[in-house]
Amino acid sequence: MIVETTTECCKIVSEDIEDAIVLEGSPGAGLIGNIIGWLLVDALKMREIGYIESKYFPPLAVLYNGLALHPFRIYESEGIVLFLSDFIVPQNVVFDMTNSIVDWMDKNNSKELITFNSAIVREKTNPASAVANSKDKLDALKEQNIPILPMGNLNGISGTLLTQTAIKNIPATCILAETLSQYPDPRAAADVVQTLNNITGLEVDNGPLIKEAEGIESRLQKLAEEVKKEPQPPIYM
Repeated sequence: MIVETTTECCKIVSEDIEDAIVLEGSPGAGLIGNIIGWLLVDALKMREIGYIESKYFPPLAVLYNGLALHPFRIYESEGIVLFLSDFIVPQNVVFDMTNSIVDWMDKNNSKELITFNSAIVREKTNPASAVANSKDKLDALKEQNIPILPMGNLNGISGTLLTQTAIKNIPATCILAETLSQYPDPRAAADVVQTLNNITGLEVDNGPLIKEAEGIESRLQKLAEEVKKEPQPPIYM
């Protein structure tokens, strides 16, 4: 049955899925959330169960295999629910929209939330790290030997989701990738998928992302070699 959850800023139109682990992916540095989201849809053979709409969202549709899709979709497969956005949610919508998601989770007795984010660094030191919304969840991450980010700010949907789920006593984690730029980083996304597997017990193959990363790195290496071969113009002082 399709149920609507409406607030002033947006509306969730979705099937109710109880006792699920909820994942959230949205654009950020390295496009980590989007890359992982699309991988999960394919790897877990997820079905679309709903969407979020708002007059504040940009006017667009996502085109995939010739189909026009809603830009903020909700998927489900075997006890996993995925909220997947293909655009940056406007800041003035984030708070109310994330509260709507948390209300949906509370109503459906969701087990926990895992959101994906990233941090731009000068040099990668950890494949992926994590933060939690409670001491119990943080201790569980430490027991799994997952690196913990000790300090910093968690912006956007991820940060608000962690604080609002804490109010409802829903365990929540944000897995953070280290990336060197704003450009798509499938290798960093692959590291996050491995951490996701460790936390949830899933067995999502991150091989396609590593293969994609190797292809990008190979093309960049060839480009660098070509640049070195080109004669450089003199420098005038």
